[in-house]
Parts: sequence; C-alpha cells; structure tokens
Amino acid sequence: MCQPAASNQTTATVLFNKQLTKTQYLLRLQAPRGVEEAKPGHFIHLNCHPSLTLPRPFSILDSDINQGTLDIFYQVVGEGTQYMAGWQAGFETTMLSPIGCHFKQPDAGHNAMLIAGGIGYAPLDFFARQLKKQGVQTTLLLGLESDPPFELTTSNTPLLPFEPIKNPVSLTRQESFGIPSRLASFEAKPGFFHGYVTELAARILQEMDNQQREKTVLYICGPTPMMKAAAKVAVKFNIGGQVSLEEHMACGFGGCAGCVAPIKDADDGWNYRRVCTDGPVFDLKDVVWDKI
Repeated sequence: MCQPAASNQTTATVLFNKQLTKTQYLLRLQAPRGVEEAKPGHFIHLNCHPSLTLPRPFSILDSDINQGTLDIFYQVVGEGTQYMAGWQAGFETTMLSPIGCHFKQPDAGHNAMLIAGGIGYAPLDFFARQLKKQGVQTTLLLGLESDPPFELTTSNTPLLPFEPIKNPVSLTRQESFGIPSRLASFEAKPGFFHGYVTELAARILQEMDNQQREKTVLYICGPTPMMKAAAKVAVKFNIGGQVSLEEHMACGFGGCAGCVAPIKDADDGWNYRRVCTDGPVFDLKDVVWDKI
C-alpha cells in the first residue's frame, strides 16, 4: 500500500473559471497550502456551496509551486459542479488538499503509455509533463467523444513505433512539451483514431517488438468501462501499470468508507480498500475488475 499524502484544509481563492465546452471548465485556484505537496494522481476536496453537506473530489490537472496555484479540469454533472460553474474570480471556498496516493514513475529505462478517457485526462496530463521532465519516453492517448476541451494541432511529434492515424491531430499542450499524443473517438473525426482509445493502445502495443513491450508501463484513468478494457489490454500483452480509480468520495479522509473498491491482498484473496486514502492510484494487477 502507498503512503497517502498529509492533507491540509485551507481557503482557496478562484483566479479564473474558464468554460471550455458546454459542460467542461478549467478552474485555477490560489491556495496558501497543499500546492507544494501536490503530485499527479492526488486529488482535492472542494466545498461547492454552503447548502451541500459534502465536498466534491477533483483530480489535479496542474500545480505551480512558485505561483501557489492548482488547476482543476471539471465537468458539470450534478448540483455541486453546477454551483462551481458560476464561480467568478475572487470567490473563496475551502478545500482539503492533497489527498490520496500519487502515480509512481516507471523504473529506469522504461517508457510510459498513458491512457485517458474524458475527465480522466486531468491527472495524466499532469503526469505526462512530469515524466517528460524526468526524461521518460511518454505517449498520451485520449478517448474523447465530446467536443475537444483543449486546443488541438497537427502533430509534428512522431508516434513510435508506427503511425496508425492519417494526418493525426494531437493536444497542443502536449505537443509543446514534445510529448506524442493521439486522440480516439468512436465517431469518425478527422485526425482521430476511429475506435476506442483502448483499441488504439492495443494497436500500438501490437506493433512493438518484445523488448519495447517489456519496457512499457501503462497508466490509466477514465470511466470504469474504459479502465476495465485497458486492464484486459494489459493482460493480453503481459504488461503492468497503475490505475486511478473513480469512486464517489464523501469524507475524503477514509472515515466513512463509502468509496471502497475490491483490491487483492497478500493472501491471494481480496478485500475492500478505501479509494480516497489507499488510492485512488492502485497497481493495475491488484484491482479485482470482475467485482467492480
């Protein structure tokens, strides 16, 4: 098990709350504490409105230690996020940050394939840039059925070991860091892989030689059906990795045990573990996917 972060409760001030699509927003918060400890895979708990008993969990898209800011990519799906969509610069709220366990870098000499779906893009965007800074060869694959929330560009970064998409587009932000990224959609979209993002990952892995596959580590975050499919890809190619699970988190510090997931234990059995403190990041091989 990982060592969860020592969380701090603090006041956060909205710097901007930019609408990206009809339902998706980019929120930047100024926070006096918790920014310096924030790592890819950690999340925060935000109090969205005084009328709501429980705060809401959000993955961290970015942190800037020098500026003392956190970026959150969120989607309006319920009452809490509906309140958030109305936040303006200067609005103050309270938050708990950082929470949980973060992604671990691959062993030396290994490369990373990041597979994201929807809002699950946030922690993997953060992680991709961290890995690049550490010199880890990194590829980011994003499954996207909605309108693109972030700017896209024609890719100038080769996708190794082959290019499965004609005239591929990529995420401009990743491209600026020299990180190959590709997008997948079940709808036919120019520059996208036509199919599920997990099918794209399988195509790329299939084209690798044995040594390349053995040196590849998967990192996954997105809707549960997508993560289950990605786990099957990992089994097919006998490669490991980590996954950030999505569960309804009430307290955020492990007290209510309302966000449990089935995780293997040392006795070849399994038990329920709290996603908020024992996770949200778990070893891919430890999740009992047929119980989720």
